[in-house]
Amino acid sequence: MTPGQPDLHRSSRPVGSRPEAPVVTEIDFDRLRRGRLERLQAAMRRHGMAVALLYNFANIRYATGTDLMAVWTGSTLERYAVVPAEGTPVICEFRTGEHSAEKGIATVRTALSWQWAGSRAEDIAREWAAQIRDLMGELGVAGEPIAVDKLDATGFLALADAGLEVRDAWPACADARRVKTPEEVALFRINGAVGDAMLHEFEAAIRPGVRELDLLAVLSSALLRHHGESLFTRLVASGPNTNPWLQEATDRELQPGDLVGVDTDANGYEGYVIDVSRTFLCGDRATPAQKEAYRVAWDCVNGMIELARPGISFERFAREAPELPDAYKRLRYCSMAHPAGLEDESPGIPYLYEPGARAPDLELEENTVMCFECYAGREGAGFGVKLEDQVLITGEGCERLCLFPYDEKLL
Repeated sequence: MTPGQPDLHRSSRPVGSRPEAPVVTEIDFDRLRRGRLERLQAAMRRHGMAVALLYNFANIRYATGTDLMAVWTGSTLERYAVVPAEGTPVICEFRTGEHSAEKGIATVRTALSWQWAGSRAEDIAREWAAQIRDLMGELGVAGEPIAVDKLDATGFLALADAGLEVRDAWPACADARRVKTPEEVALFRINGAVGDAMLHEFEAAIRPGVRELDLLAVLSSALLRHHGESLFTRLVASGPNTNPWLQEATDRELQPGDLVGVDTDANGYEGYVIDVSRTFLCGDRATPAQKEAYRVAWDCVNGMIELARPGISFERFAREAPELPDAYKRLRYCSMAHPAGLEDESPGIPYLYEPGARAPDLELEENTVMCFECYAGREGAGFGVKLEDQVLITGEGCERLCLFPYDEKLL
């Protein structure tokens, strides 16, 4: 372990902070993998699914406990899992990477992919579909519909040509992943501490002349040194780049008085999401307009955290959450809240300001992880504020997973 690198076998929370993050040695990883598979298979049975074909990287990891090159394989069709509602899944691993699946709970085969096959793609896809059909026979689900989470047109057509009826796997996947197992909760607490460290190093690097890209590098370095895996966005913005939100890092240099926004958007230790936003001041004195925008975002996020509790419907939550002032509504963020797990999950809770907008027919549940967020920026202004907190829904309300403070200079 290099000097200054935290040891995940000891808590990385500051002494005296609450809640205390667990340590890695306290987590039973075999029970983590078994518990996730049991939840998925139970959800499949509830939804009438006998077998699922999974290509989404988070679904594969949830079902099998395996992961390989997630950033790359997440955008390709190079590895997949076939999961029966009863019995042992089969992970079809990227060729020459089969050994990486040994820690999982699935039977391992070599994946067949047509993605780089050019003119032979349809022939290989037909061979693949025949293999899937044969594998369904081995698993005792021959003739059943197959539920699929993600595929391309070539693959869907090949399954149809093979006589397989295709259904949507997502209802069962989302249902299973919504409520976290005790081991998942422990991993989220560990990753909350990782998020604290990322934001601490990020804030410490803010000064005039530093580029947005430099700050992005600080964020990524902190994540990797704290045993995280990868960033899935590059959302670091300063000054006028903070309005509207969703402008990713550039080579712009920070100027005195700039607001600097960041969304951690990371897969942390063991893949679990760290999704927290903060906005900082580059300097010592904020303007009244900057403080106003910050207060709007702060009020919204903290009002949502106070409101959240098990049993409240998404619809009621959306209606009772703090309302953005009219001047901030047009540039608002796309939703006020969303769940998180091995990726940012859905469905989220939308703003209901527009006619016809509706919230999903769901309730907040104990042991779900939610991200409450708000962007406050006036149209035409040279700055905006993005704040977001990630919380565990408990029987008593919300437990903040990342404890990094807000910027007192803006409050």
